[in-house]
Parts: sequence; structure tokens; C-alpha cells
Amino acid sequence: MKRIICLGMFVMLLTMCVNAQINEKYKFVFKLHGQTRNYDVCITEKQDTIRFEWSVLRNFNRQKGCYKMGRQNVEDGSSLSWLQPVDGCVVALPANETFGFISRSAWKSLKEKGWFVYNGTTYRKAAEELTEEQEFNGKKTIHVLADVDLTNMWIIDNENLPLIYKTSDNPLEIDWTVE
Repeated sequence: MKRIICLGMFVMLLTMCVNAQINEKYKFVFKLHGQTRNYDVCITEKQDTIRFEWSVLRNFNRQKGCYKMGRQNVEDGSSLSWLQPVDGCVVALPANETFGFISRSAWKSLKEKGWFVYNGTTYRKAAEELTEEQEFNGKKTIHVLADVDLTNMWIIDNENLPLIYKTSDNPLEIDWTVE
């Protein structure tokens, strides 16, 4: 009987590990109008949902929340969410939005065509790469430049999670770096 219970628990644990394809922790450093905010972010994927669970120390209190994105967001999203985090809120983003990464179809377009469209703006692979920005934590990155406003983004070359690890020159004046 003990063996059956142990085997059952092992199968349950193995199933949980298999279902969690992505489990990564980062620090997002946002800069907005001269202010800096450091967000601790845990990104997990379970079944068909990616969760960006964030927390920040603000006014001596730990605030936290979550952005949830389903299969359609992850596969075919075409717009970045610029929704400001709200303490205690779990936000399910609209099906066309992603937070902090581009969709897998946008990544595929970038890899195959050298460009993708997000928020109605075309981003093209930059002609020249700066040596220090070709990798992020040992992972290859792709530098893109917006056609219209010259926003720069550096994206981790990873189909499972094409994380935008750095932005600069954003006309909204919201830039970030992931550490």
C-alpha cells in the first residue's frame, strides 16, 4: 500500500513538472520619466497559460500581482500591454496582448522574414549588433528597431519565451532592462 501511495505521489509530482514548461525569475528595471522601479518577476507556464507574477517594494510595503496570458496570447498576440501593475490584482490580458515578450508567431516572423508587427508598428532586425548586447545570460538575442519611432528592443532568441529583455528610445518613455 505504501508503494502505491509513493508511486502515486511521484506520478503527481512528475506531472506537475512536465506541465510547467517555463519557470524563470528575473528582475525588471523600469524607467519612466526619470523614475526607476525594480520589479521581481516570476514567469511560469502551466498547461496553456503564462503567468507573470510580479512584486515591488513601494512605500515600505511589498506590492504584488499577476498578468495572465492564455494560449492565444502566447501563440498569436500582436500587441504589448502597457497596463500599469495594480497591487493585489490578477489581470487576464485580452487575447491579442502579451506582457514583456512577443508572441511565438511574431518571433517566427522575425526569424523567417527579419521583421514582425506589434501594436501596429513594424519592427525590423537591426543591421548591426553591439557586442555587449548580443547575449543575455548566455542566450542569443535579436536586436530590432521600430520603423516609425526608432524604438529599440532586444529579444531573447527563444521560441518558447521570446522575452524582451531590453528596450530603449520608447516614445512612451517607458524603457526596461531585465537582470
